[in-house]
Amino acid sequence: MPNAVIRAICMMGLAAVICACFGCGNRAASPSVGAAPGAGPAASTTPTTPANLANLANPADRIAALDREITHLEAEATRLKDVSDIKRLQRAFGYYFDAAEWDQMADLFADDGSIEMGLDGVYVGKAHIRAYLHALGGGRVGLRPGELNVHMQLQPVIDVAPDGRTAKGRWRALIMTGQYHKTALWGEGPYENDYIKENGVWKIRKVHWYQTFVVPYAGGWAKEKDVNGGVYVSRKLPPDTPPSERYATWPGVYTPPYHYKNPVTGK
Repeated sequence: MPNAVIRAICMMGLAAVICACFGCGNRAASPSVGAAPGAGPAASTTPTTPANLANLANPADRIAALDREITHLEAEATRLKDVSDIKRLQRAFGYYFDAAEWDQMADLFADDGSIEMGLDGVYVGKAHIRAYLHALGGGRVGLRPGELNVHMQLQPVIDVAPDGRTAKGRWRALIMTGQYHKTALWGEGPYENDYIKENGVWKIRKVHWYQTFVVPYAGGWAKEKDVNGGVYVSRKLPPDTPPSERYATWPGVYTPPYHYKNPVTGK
């Protein structure tokens, strides 16, 4: 059932309840039922409660207050769904990465999207992203027997823009890769990603993964330095632009800028 129909039914029911409980009185000069948020008395950020409604003398004002509260709840419900959809999108990215399903990964991006992994540079557009991911896999799709390629997507902090059309997300990758009886590597680093909603569907607009370290499992970060300095395939497949930021990988320490402010201090 369309939201507009549900809203109309709710408002009709609320009007009936308020009239029954408080009396309707003369509504000729009052805002109509379903008026735009802010119509009549100035909109308030105070939550609508039975006590607050009882303080409003005019039943039409009570209806307007409930209308504003419904508008607020609708917006909050949409925002929560957007956050959930973005988390699902990024987690799907991680699972496809685990399985070396490069085409599935590329299909998660907007047509004008970009990817920047470590210090390989920036690859722009779905076609170049696809080529880059295939290059990361050495030209193969899928895992060979005994191969591990785990890229866990952890610690999401998602912020949806007020217009609901774009969003930003910070994640952390915990990586375990290797080949049975041959190699084993640990890896770690945060993402700062952008997302865009197109025709009601969230897509990845930008992936930027910062490489903290990729080190041998034997010895780990206590004894080993980063194995490649964040460079994977850019010497063979040139990027569209150089790395957007320069930093030292392990044992160097770098904290990528947060896209968000401190949730307590606002700084």
